[in-house]
Amino acid sequence: MVILFYDLPGYRWADPPCQGMLRVSFRLRGSDGRLTSKAPHFDGKTQGGPVTKVSLLPDRVVCRIGGADAQDFLQNLLTNNLERVSPTQGIYTLLQTPQGKYLFDFFVIEQEGHYLIDCDRDAAPELLKRLMFYKLRADVTLASLGADWVVGAVWDTETSGEAGQAETFHGGLLFNDPRLLDLGQRFMVPAVATDAALAAGEVSTPEDYDAHRIALAVPGAQDLIADKTFPMEANLDLLNAIDFQKGCFVGQEVTSRTHRKGQVRKRIVGVTASADIPTPHTAVMAGERQAGELLSSSGAQGLALLRLDRLDSPLTAGEIALQASLPEWLSDDVASGSKE
Repeated sequence: MVILFYDLPGYRWADPPCQGMLRVSFRLRGSDGRLTSKAPHFDGKTQGGPVTKVSLLPDRVVCRIGGADAQDFLQNLLTNNLERVSPTQGIYTLLQTPQGKYLFDFFVIEQEGHYLIDCDRDAAPELLKRLMFYKLRADVTLASLGADWVVGAVWDTETSGEAGQAETFHGGLLFNDPRLLDLGQRFMVPAVATDAALAAGEVSTPEDYDAHRIALAVPGAQDLIADKTFPMEANLDLLNAIDFQKGCFVGQEVTSRTHRKGQVRKRIVGVTASADIPTPHTAVMAGERQAGELLSSSGAQGLALLRLDRLDSPLTAGEIALQASLPEWLSDDVASGSKE
């Protein structure tokens, strides 16, 4: 075997070459000597793999939360542990109703003493309103950064490090998706750095990213209904959104009790068909009985919230036959839960 080493100015090896294969991986250093971008490819391709893809996510917006009481304020409300958040570590978390139902989901990371929030654009005004309701006299500032910052995703790339691991990126932050490493990476950067951020790979569309997410059976904001969805039915407990060891958060009693008893009778799963999947909320039938409903889809692949005890039955949506399947990251947990 021949291993080649290239000495390129401004780059250093992020990982040693792997035994039995040639692996090229670089990280770019800025003029201040700090890592400024993560480039898991050199020529637009991962070694022996598909082209790395990058897309802006215009349905997402960045909000900023600051103030002396910001950490304690959020720690008492959110389902995940704010003590883990830093400029090098992001999390995925939820704000629930007191009854343990979903209200908002978002990503949190720290930059320069503030928390940056990557959340659904349509839900952002209500999220900030709800946080303002809880704020009372706490020293906390809340703001939407609107058009001044953008959110994006990078996928079909070699993702090294732990879920949520982050580094600086064109004046913002790039981090491994905290939900699932196979999803790739996300970034939040100032809008003026948009072109530089999109140079991370082949520019793709938000619809391409949705297809990637759906293929992994990961729900998006459009699959989660405020004040109706139970987070564990949407697999958010398995996607690192809830820390059951952290202590109090809004809706903890119901969520923790469901977790302890293992009584999750419905889950979001992947579905495929021989034709395009019907529209969201179309009923999925198991014979004469309803098994659940469809959620987001991309062509003949989609998601559905289904009863686990009816997954083995012939399923249809309208006149279209469906095949339900569990992704590898979900199978063991769902299989054990379905026996309850």
